[in-house]
Amino acid sequence: MRAKTFLAVWTAALLTGCVSLPLNGRADLLEFLAEGETTQAEVILKLGQPAGRFEREKILTYRLGFTPKNKGYFVVERKPGALPEPTWKNVTYSLVLVFDEREILRKHSLVEVR
Repeated sequence: MRAKTFLAVWTAALLTGCVSLPLNGRADLLEFLAEGETTQAEVILKLGQPAGRFEREKILTYRLGFTPKNKGYFVVERKPGALPEPTWKNVTYSLVLVFDEREILRKHSLVEVR
Protein backbone atom coordinates (compact mmCIF):
# COMPACT_ATOMS: atom_id res chain seq x y z
CA MET A 1 0.00 0.00 0.00
CA ARG A 2 2.84 2.42 0.81
CA ALA A 3 4.42 1.73 -2.57
CA LYS A 4 1.20 2.62 -4.40
CA THR A 5 0.81 5.86 -2.43
CA PHE A 6 4.44 6.79 -3.05
CA LEU A 7 4.08 6.02 -6.76
CA ALA A 8 0.90 8.13 -7.01
CA VAL A 9 2.52 11.11 -5.24
CA TRP A 10 5.69 10.79 -7.31
CA THR A 11 3.71 10.64 -10.58
CA ALA A 12 1.63 13.68 -9.59
CA ALA A 13 4.82 15.62 -8.78
CA LEU A 14 6.32 14.76 -12.16
CA LEU A 15 3.19 15.80 -14.03
CA THR A 16 2.98 19.06 -12.10
CA GLY A 17 6.56 19.85 -13.10
CA CYS A 18 5.69 19.35 -16.77
CA VAL A 19 2.79 21.80 -16.84
CA SER A 20 3.72 25.08 -18.47
CA LEU A 21 1.90 28.24 -17.56
CA PRO A 22 0.52 30.45 -20.31
CA LEU A 23 2.75 33.39 -21.16
CA ASN A 24 0.97 36.74 -20.95
CA GLY A 25 2.46 39.79 -22.56
CA ARG A 26 1.77 43.44 -21.99
CA ALA A 27 0.97 45.70 -24.93
CA ASP A 28 2.40 48.68 -23.02
CA LEU A 29 5.65 47.01 -21.91
CA LEU A 30 7.91 49.13 -24.14
CA GLU A 31 5.95 52.40 -24.10
CA PHE A 32 8.28 53.92 -21.49
CA LEU A 33 11.22 53.89 -23.94
CA ALA A 34 11.90 57.45 -25.12
CA GLU A 35 15.09 58.23 -27.02
CA GLY A 36 16.94 61.12 -25.42
CA GLU A 37 15.07 60.69 -22.12
CA THR A 38 15.00 57.14 -20.73
CA THR A 39 17.95 56.20 -18.54
CA GLN A 40 19.69 52.86 -18.40
CA ALA A 41 18.66 52.56 -14.74
CA GLU A 42 14.97 52.98 -15.71
CA VAL A 43 15.29 50.25 -18.32
CA ILE A 44 16.84 47.79 -15.87
CA LEU A 45 14.25 48.68 -13.24
CA LYS A 46 11.36 47.97 -15.63
CA LEU A 47 12.76 45.08 -17.70
CA GLY A 48 15.24 43.46 -15.31
CA GLN A 49 18.79 42.42 -16.12
CA PRO A 50 19.56 42.32 -19.86
CA ALA A 51 20.36 39.13 -21.75
CA GLY A 52 23.44 40.79 -23.26
CA ARG A 53 25.77 43.70 -22.55
CA PHE A 54 28.15 45.04 -25.20
CA GLU A 55 30.54 47.96 -25.83
CA ARG A 56 31.21 48.64 -22.15
CA GLU A 57 27.47 48.39 -21.40
CA LYS A 58 26.52 51.07 -23.90
CA ILE A 59 24.47 48.42 -25.72
CA LEU A 60 21.98 46.24 -23.85
CA THR A 61 19.85 43.50 -25.37
CA TYR A 62 16.70 41.80 -24.13
CA ARG A 63 14.96 38.68 -25.40
CA LEU A 64 11.24 39.29 -25.83
CA GLY A 65 8.34 37.00 -26.44
CA PHE A 66 5.07 38.09 -28.01
CA THR A 67 1.49 37.02 -27.36
CA PRO A 68 -0.66 37.63 -30.43
CA LYS A 69 -3.88 37.35 -28.42
CA ASN A 70 -3.31 40.65 -26.60
CA LYS A 71 -0.47 41.94 -28.79
CA GLY A 72 1.76 42.05 -25.75
CA TYR A 73 5.46 41.60 -25.11
CA PHE A 74 7.16 39.81 -22.23
CA VAL A 75 10.82 39.48 -21.24
CA VAL A 76 12.28 36.01 -21.66
CA GLU A 77 14.92 35.72 -18.98
CA ARG A 78 18.28 34.33 -19.94
CA LYS A 79 19.12 31.46 -17.64
CA PRO A 80 22.84 31.60 -16.91
CA GLY A 81 24.76 28.35 -16.95
CA ALA A 82 22.43 26.61 -19.40
CA LEU A 83 24.41 24.23 -21.58
CA PRO A 84 25.46 24.49 -24.30
CA GLU A 85 23.74 27.88 -24.71
CA PRO A 86 20.84 29.62 -23.01
CA THR A 87 17.50 28.78 -24.56
CA TRP A 88 15.77 30.89 -27.19
CA LYS A 89 12.45 29.15 -26.52
CA ASN A 90 9.53 31.61 -26.56
CA VAL A 91 11.76 34.39 -27.96
CA THR A 92 10.20 36.32 -30.84
CA TYR A 93 12.18 39.55 -30.75
CA SER A 94 15.51 40.92 -29.61
CA LEU A 95 15.28 44.40 -28.15
CA VAL A 96 18.51 46.34 -28.77
CA LEU A 97 19.10 49.49 -26.71
CA VAL A 98 21.98 51.91 -27.35
CA PHE A 99 22.97 54.39 -24.61
CA ASP A 100 25.29 57.39 -24.62
CA GLU A 101 28.10 58.09 -22.16
CA ARG A 102 25.57 59.58 -19.70
CA GLU A 103 23.51 56.35 -19.85
CA ILE A 104 20.64 58.00 -21.72
CA LEU A 105 18.85 55.99 -24.42
CA ARG A 106 19.95 57.12 -27.90
CA LYS A 107 18.45 54.42 -30.14
CA HIS A 108 16.34 51.32 -29.74
CA SER A 109 15.25 48.65 -32.14
CA LEU A 110 13.05 45.58 -32.04
CA VAL A 111 14.58 42.87 -34.24
CA GLU A 112 12.56 39.78 -35.16
CA VAL A 113 14.23 36.48 -34.24
CA ARG A 114 13.82 33.59 -36.64
